Amino acid sequence: MTSFARLEDPSEGGPIRLTPSAEATAVKKPDPTGRGRFEPVARCWVCDGAALSRYCRCRMDFSEYAEQDPGLHEYTGEHVWLVRCASCGFGQPEALPALPRYFDRMYDQQWSPAWVEEEFAATYKDLIFRRILDELAFRVPPARRRLLDIGAHAGRFMHLAQARGWTVEGIELNPRTAAYAEARTGAAVHRVNAHTLALDGHRYDAVVLTDVLEHIPEPRVLLAALAGLLDPGGIVAVKVPNGSAQLTKERWLSRLTAHRVSVADNLVHVNQFTPGSLRLALERAGFKRSSVAVAAPELPPAASARGLADRALRLGLFAAASLPGALHTPLALHLQAYGTNSPR
Repeated sequence: MTSFARLEDPSEGGPIRLTPSAEATAVKKPDPTGRGRFEPVARCWVCDGAALSRYCRCRMDFSEYAEQDPGLHEYTGEHVWLVRCASCGFGQPEALPALPRYFDRMYDQQWSPAWVEEEFAATYKDLIFRRILDELAFRVPPARRRLLDIGAHAGRFMHLAQARGWTVEGIELNPRTAAYAEARTGAAVHRVNAHTLALDGHRYDAVVLTDVLEHIPEPRVLLAALAGLLDPGGIVAVKVPNGSAQLTKERWLSRLTAHRVSVADNLVHVNQFTPGSLRLALERAGFKRSSVAVAAPELPPAASARGLADRALRLGLFAAASLPGALHTPLALHLQAYGTNSPR
């Protein structure tokens, strides 16, 4: 049985993520660095292909963890390559850190009650959330309105879904945000992984992962577990960054400014999806009628001229990326996918 560890992403607002532990997913081979710090991964996590080629070198910097976690701090100065699968185009690390509970330890952060409350009230992801709810309302019959939000964070999406008539539950492993989401929505927020929830007999009509799947080694494993949470005909909704488009954006920024390419430093974004590999991951996990489109962007507050300009730029790129044929261009910075659970 694959074990799942806690993972949070402060760059996306800090929601709890679920990830198979590095020990469970790494392929045991000699460490090419000769230092025993990494466990190489030999096959593509999406299609099982073995033709993997290096394309982006990522650095590791845990200097701020010198006192909190000396073991994690020792990875400072190390590098790990992203490799691309020749068969499906998916990008993933060439190796995973051998440090036990690496992802747990990297994201071991405590948030103040005031910050958690601010996250619940924040609207920067509301356009993403509204579009997902619109699509689910179209795909799921009105009589079926049970929804699970994975990585529920402070409960913002659960709250918006309730206002649309959904009966909601969440998965959130961080005790502070989970308790807050539960208190604000009055709904159950489970502190267990998706596989455990499925074994306990929980079933839903829709499962939503917003900015979650890019953080999870072996993403197909989690997607397959989600199929066990959905009733036949249920819908999974997945929103992730477009790995290839994000890398292109970062490289252009590095040429034009002092920005350094950091698309997967510290392996925060461990998966680099393309439209085709995201669709394939859903299909290999057992979902039918999968579709992938451009996803809406986060929108910063419009409290200043700079904020207004930033919002306008993001919305303009989103509109351009939504044009026919633009999904496979660098304009499509984020991806939104849906899949239907096949009858058992």
